[in-house]
Amino acid sequence: MHSFKIEKILVPIDFSETSMLAIEHAAYTAQVFKAELILIHVVEKHWEKFNIVVPEMRINAPDNLINAVEKRLEGIAANILTTYGVKSICITSNGTIFNEIISVSKEYNIDLIIMGTHGTSGFVEFFMGSNAYKIVTTAGCPVLSVQVHAKKLAFKNILLPIDDSTHSRQKVNHAIVLAKHFSAKLHIVGLADFDDETELHKFEIKLEQIEDYVKKCDLDCTKETLIGKNQATLTLDYAQSSGADLIIIMTDQDENITGRLMGSYAQQIVNHSKIPVLSIRPIVGFSSWTA
Repeated sequence: MHSFKIEKILVPIDFSETSMLAIEHAAYTAQVFKAELILIHVVEKHWEKFNIVVPEMRINAPDNLINAVEKRLEGIAANILTTYGVKSICITSNGTIFNEIISVSKEYNIDLIIMGTHGTSGFVEFFMGSNAYKIVTTAGCPVLSVQVHAKKLAFKNILLPIDDSTHSRQKVNHAIVLAKHFSAKLHIVGLADFDDETELHKFEIKLEQIEDYVKKCDLDCTKETLIGKNQATLTLDYAQSSGADLIIIMTDQDENITGRLMGSYAQQIVNHSKIPVLSIRPIVGFSSWTA
């Protein structure tokens, strides 16, 4: 069985509202899992834009920026320790945001990256540009993305969308681990873009297998099948109607052999979901949730 553990959490920070919210999610999750936090701010060459984002920390030179950032990170780490009892490592790095975050995630063997999305105040446009999605689809570990709407820290209703692609069921174990730690209910939702009776019957059998497995893990769950061409819309609408507070997706969910645009699915979910999204890259050669 593919194990999912959370011992080290990486949080990219640009001090925008969404990245500060991501810190709260990360600190709470670290407390629940007894994990360690690594806080990182990447200084790019456009350092002068920092003044626009954080005017109360007006900076006049790159060296002063680095010192100010380090002090700000240390202050955040101290507050996390006081509030959540969680220890943090602070990293101020120079270079390209995407490269630095991926590099640090490998160096520290990160289990989970938690980052803000749609941070319109991000001075390097990290949280609304291509960097965020590149990290979601490239990082070697799952990525939890949060929007400014996601004030609720605990997950109690986890949405598990399942399609008929090869890797869709890989995320079941991740869902079970999170559900157990947060005492959450799982909502299994089958996404079918076909209405052939025979194919639907086969698909329902897969969903029932997942449901049985979840129940064997002593977790409460629901199961439903949705039929439609736009799977992202189906997922987001169901998340809202069911009161879900987390969606778990695979990043390849649009690239299977049937020709559906799965990457587009993942991008739509990450960009438009008002609740946190856990994105997981598929493992080649591992297509199920059991050994």
